[in-house]
Amino acid sequence: MKYLRTSLICIFLMQLSFPVKAEKSDSNGLTDILLINSYHYTFKWTNDITNAVVKELPEADDYRISIEYLDTKRFSFQRQEVLYVEYLKEKYRTLDIKGIICSDNDAFEFVLKHGKEIWGDVPVTFCGVNELFKYDINSTNYFGVEEEIAIAQTLELILTLQPDLKELIVVSDSTLNGILFADQFLRAARAINFPVDYDLIYATSVELLGETLKEVDPEKRAILLLSLYLPRNGAVKDMILEADFLKSCLDVPVYGTWDFLFGGFILGGVINTGEEQGRLAAQLLKRKLAGETFPPGYLVKPTQTMVVDYNKLKYYNIDLSLVPKKALVLHEPENYFRKYRQEILIVCSVLGFLIVINIILLRLLNEKRIAEAKLRKSEERLELALDGANVGLWDIDLENKAVYINKWVSGLLGYGDSGIARVTIGDWIKTCHPDDLGQVNEVLHMHLSGKVHDFNTETRLQTSSGEYKWFSLHGKVVEVDQNSTPRRMIGLMLDIDMQKQFEEQLRIAKEKAEESDRLKSSFLANVSHEIRTPMNAILGFSDILLDASIQKEDSLKFLSLIRSSGESLLALINDIIDISKIESGQFNIVIGKFDLHLLFDKISHIASTLINTYNRDIELIIEKGVDQASLFIESDQYRLEQIINNLISNAIKFTSRGHVKLSYTIPDNNTLEIRVTDTGRGISKEDQGVIFERFRQINPDPKINIGGTGLGLAISKSITELLGGTICVDSAPDQGATFRVRIPCKYL
Repeated sequence: MKYLRTSLICIFLMQLSFPVKAEKSDSNGLTDILLINSYHYTFKWTNDITNAVVKELPEADDYRISIEYLDTKRFSFQRQEVLYVEYLKEKYRTLDIKGIICSDNDAFEFVLKHGKEIWGDVPVTFCGVNELFKYDINSTNYFGVEEEIAIAQTLELILTLQPDLKELIVVSDSTLNGILFADQFLRAARAINFPVDYDLIYATSVELLGETLKEVDPEKRAILLLSLYLPRNGAVKDMILEADFLKSCLDVPVYGTWDFLFGGFILGGVINTGEEQGRLAAQLLKRKLAGETFPPGYLVKPTQTMVVDYNKLKYYNIDLSLVPKKALVLHEPENYFRKYRQEILIVCSVLGFLIVINIILLRLLNEKRIAEAKLRKSEERLELALDGANVGLWDIDLENKAVYINKWVSGLLGYGDSGIARVTIGDWIKTCHPDDLGQVNEVLHMHLSGKVHDFNTETRLQTSSGEYKWFSLHGKVVEVDQNSTPRRMIGLMLDIDMQKQFEEQLRIAKEKAEESDRLKSSFLANVSHEIRTPMNAILGFSDILLDASIQKEDSLKFLSLIRSSGESLLALINDIIDISKIESGQFNIVIGKFDLHLLFDKISHIASTLINTYNRDIELIIEKGVDQASLFIESDQYRLEQIINNLISNAIKFTSRGHVKLSYTIPDNNTLEIRVTDTGRGISKEDQGVIFERFRQINPDPKINIGGTGLGLAISKSITELLGGTICVDSAPDQGATFRVRIPCKYL
């Protein structure tokens, strides 16, 4: 709950940080539809409804769908309701919502209570809502899809599949839907005069449910699962994830009325599908928006399907002949012989003919076996001539100290590529890298002495080009003499040079990741300092202001300091929000017309204030490239101002004397170049390569705390690139620095 509250507050802060027009947009001709789901996105029922609505109302047909998730399966909603209403008002105040779709009871009740207040009197269609008779719906703007779960039909299916059933265990929970479904079960059982004893369990915890089920005799029992969302460590799991738990407590057939429970959990039931609920709800809203009228509380009925799982029927030894003809059987194996009878007969005839031919051929081949036995050894060596893709084959004659290699290895090592080559073991050893010889000899000796079953090693071999490449060698002794002394060894050689290069890249990437972790830790330390300093000022001066005897002039001074500290905190928060948006790809660029000279004047005022704040004895120079009162361009004024302010702020921080100069030039009709030059400490070539990285801070004197988080230049570089431009620096130690920003723009 705490995390939900924090998330909503963060959303409000992010939205209030930027100006938004109060007028509702025309959405570029799109019809805005709002889908409010009661549950979370990964819940299959909700996901099926959402996908069906999106498919039925595509953007290609000029619909634009906004989606909200109340997530009431896992978290309580009542305590956040007021805040959530305000959040929705703020979020949708610029959109003209034409219609609303609600899925399940919580979303429907929320819209009944707050919908008109937030979005006005717009058409509302609903699906997945139980016990509709409890709601007073007297408006023609409310209509939807009926969801009466087929409990009576499912009970009849249970009796059909298990005619000797002694007791039915009905499992529900204490959620709103769980109680509603339990009431529907009781009404259905009375309506059909259900002849079997049943035990209705309202599960409140995993432990109590487990203890209750373990006491039940599984003989001739079954479970009807209505709802099962039990708290586990502060949250609940989806019902399908409780399958193993339920089975471990009571291994009997489980029935249900929801399609998302199939897949190894329930045996069968008469089900509703989220896909059809969502599709019908979207179709109703589409008809309403097209001008069709409905009476108050108009409902359409979805189709319900009887479904059983073949694997579960087999597992519980239920006679397949008891399955009703109209039932859909999942995972039922196909009768391939019946389906492909003609094809199988043709194949069998062909196979019979081939068998006769093979018998004749075997008689002919038998006469050649003696000759083939004599040629087998040379055939094995001839097989080495077959080239694999980047695979080398080798055959070592240990008795004659000769090595036979195939065409690929021969060409690679410079012995020609005409076919199988014969080289001496000495020549083979010469190609090994000197640093690897010891390891290769050791592994070879261990294999030849029988200490290891296979010969496996990695080494660098000198290729025909003179360079060393990595290869893996794998082989085995295949012939020994009467004294068990190895005589012949064969194997293969794989080119693993790219793999080694990749491993080296992984090592470098790991080092970079560790460096990134270090920088982030440094960033967190800097952020904590940047937050504590203004917060201490705010709290300290606030305590002083509480003293009634303080003079008015001092009060104004302290209030000014509190405001300054607050602005520092706001700037820090804006930097963190900006870098988060940039990393998530949600950073927006808004192109508009503005006066560049007016922007320079504004920045000049801010820079002068910074110079006074830092108590710097430096001159601020503003140089405008065009001698006219105004220069209007098209670009993102706010982001350009953000870039220049970051560069000016850095220049002032690192300049103790001399000047800071802001200027611009117009290289061509479509480009603007802005320069910020200072006479400060300068930046070394080494540091110039990292100053634009996130969390990096370059401070020539570690004893002096210059403040900041290391995000300013990184944000400036990212914004410049989003504007389609470039940023660079020219500097040397003790010679000042010049930052150049080139961006495309349109001059008006």
